[in-house]
Amino acid sequence: MNPRTVAILLATYNPPLGWLAELLDSLNQQSYPNLRLYVRDDASSTVTTDELDALLRAHITAFPYVLNRNEVNRGSNETFSALVSDASEHYIAFCDQDDIWLPEKIEHTVRLLEESPLKPVIVCANVSIIDGDGKSIADRIDQHRRRHVFLRGEGLAPALIHRNFALGCTMVAERERIASYQPFPAEIVHDHYLLFRAALDGAIDYLDEPQMRYRVYGGNQTGVMTGVRTKADYYTRRIAVYLRRVARFSEYADLPALDEARAWGAARVANFKREKGGFAALWHMRHVNRVTSLFELFALRMPRPIFSLAIKLIQKGYL
Repeated sequence: MNPRTVAILLATYNPPLGWLAELLDSLNQQSYPNLRLYVRDDASSTVTTDELDALLRAHITAFPYVLNRNEVNRGSNETFSALVSDASEHYIAFCDQDDIWLPEKIEHTVRLLEESPLKPVIVCANVSIIDGDGKSIADRIDQHRRRHVFLRGEGLAPALIHRNFALGCTMVAERERIASYQPFPAEIVHDHYLLFRAALDGAIDYLDEPQMRYRVYGGNQTGVMTGVRTKADYYTRRIAVYLRRVARFSEYADLPALDEARAWGAARVANFKREKGGFAALWHMRHVNRVTSLFELFALRMPRPIFSLAIKLIQKGYL
């Protein structure tokens, strides 16, 4: 019996063509048969559709591809959602424009999806880390992000309120299941949103063995403390984003953990604004997320230069 078809969903936006060529070569070398690549460019300003098509013709020779382009910039969530609609294959595998896949990535993740005793809704995988020049930084993501912990099993939605452990570029699932989660909300990065919805429906599983080389550089969309330089940045990108995420998750589930998350969010705001009782409220609720609570209780009261230094150390993985 032929293996079920897999659609690789690749969103591009102003891609560095050298990195994109490396990615495409790694996709072309996948050991899994029955693949189709769907590419959707998000109205890039640095590369034309003809240039992308020429690159695809040169590097994707083992299976068909489809290239589409957004008329206006829609952002990654809407672009990936459109890619889900573009595809018709049984499984979908999300893909970023700047990584390098190992040859058996699709084969291994599909096998886990089909054979895991957990019968997972979504599977993901560990990754090794490279820099912008392709040099190795770490053999596993948990060596690079010291508090990164993968989880497997059922009932993971409460844990996923506060953090996402899956990189979207490693996720594989049935297309119809992901399509049922559309539209992807703007308030939550698509991989975090999809993992939460999947956890409400069933189990999640992961491969501990890295399946790709994940490129870490200044242009990554997500990462630890991305875009944070000042305390105001911290509020906008960490606290306000959290509040919007919890509000959106609350539309899909009625969990005691979400009630607690809303209360913790209110305590974070009160502490940040130095409101009376704010410090005590966050201290009282520090069990919800001990690391973040302690950081905000003390780091947000540091002098500005020391706070900025602490952020840089966290971004570099030293804290």
